[in-house]
Amino acid sequence: MEVPLAACPECGGPLQDRASHEQVQVDLPEVKPVITRFRTESGYCPRCRKRVRSRYPQQVSSATGAAGVSVGPRAKALAADLKHRLGVPYRKIAELLEMAFGLKVTAGGLCQADERLAEKAEPIYEELVEAIRSSAAVHADETGWRVGGLSAWLWVFTGQRITVYTIDERRSHEVVVEVLGRRFAGVLVADCFRAYDAQALAEWLQQKCFAHFLRELAKLRREKTRGAVRFPRELAQVLREALALRDERPQLEAAAFAARVQQLEAKLDALIAEGRRFTDRDNERFAKRLRKQRRHLLTFLRVEGVEATNNRAERALRPAVIVRKTGGCNKTPRGARTHAVLASVLATLKQQGRGALDYLTSVLTAPGEPPKLLSPPVFDTS
Repeated sequence: MEVPLAACPECGGPLQDRASHEQVQVDLPEVKPVITRFRTESGYCPRCRKRVRSRYPQQVSSATGAAGVSVGPRAKALAADLKHRLGVPYRKIAELLEMAFGLKVTAGGLCQADERLAEKAEPIYEELVEAIRSSAAVHADETGWRVGGLSAWLWVFTGQRITVYTIDERRSHEVVVEVLGRRFAGVLVADCFRAYDAQALAEWLQQKCFAHFLRELAKLRREKTRGAVRFPRELAQVLREALALRDERPQLEAAAFAARVQQLEAKLDALIAEGRRFTDRDNERFAKRLRKQRRHLLTFLRVEGVEATNNRAERALRPAVIVRKTGGCNKTPRGARTHAVLASVLATLKQQGRGALDYLTSVLTAPGEPPKLLSPPVFDTS
């Protein structure tokens, strides 16, 4: 766009020492819905003994008559991504689609579309569950949820390439076992919630979250005075040394690394020893908790590739927390299942760098089984 300047815009006088300037402006074009009319044919097949009908690949519905107008697959895919990954309520999604694209839909219609999409995506969800069971490390966490006004829990199990959500009325180890399987052979990274200490998980390798410990120790250092502050200060130093040793591992010989680990373990055991006497009850309780979790504290130094914190699971829960605040959780068990399935698929797509719109469109338009998400089918080795 050429914008000439013939004279001074203030006084209309002639200009001297002219110069040209260039600016680039990026904007969105006006987007209007694309309306496609499908004229299909049907007929009775004496051999199959049923009436058959032609179908165009992009059709998501075969309804006719009063129900013969439907929203297309890309619009449905966009709405699902906005709702189940970004946490936008259905009502606001409907407003956005009308304002930005001139597409009139209702919140109820979007909800029903997501339920049908989740039904088609069930095999994909089962594929994710099967794959995460073979992961080398899985981060787990849970947050409060509601289904029909009743208390429930939204759980997340995530690795580098796969995320699985499930919503359950239980906040117990049974949920962990049902998702990961009794024979889970990887490392479970979690906090110190008692469900992860159940007997059914006693033989599992675990890593307890260092971030939780360091936050609590920082709180103790702020609150305690005189001699009581020495324990949290020394313990935090040992934990930070463990994190530093993890970072140094690539530069160390295996024997030197193992020796450093043994030294750290000796320091840790001395700090939290059962026979040690504490004058401060908070310090004593914290030491008791670490003794209980002792075998799960330094797994990340013994198993290469395991993270020391559960930040991955906490980040995976943030979208769910947004949904909980903006959408009010779920009104029905079917809605809860819809959210668990679609949130799992969308989170995994993002982890794998795949476009949600194209993939969900292919799911909606698939005449039979939906396309594989993990293609080629590989397991998470994180």
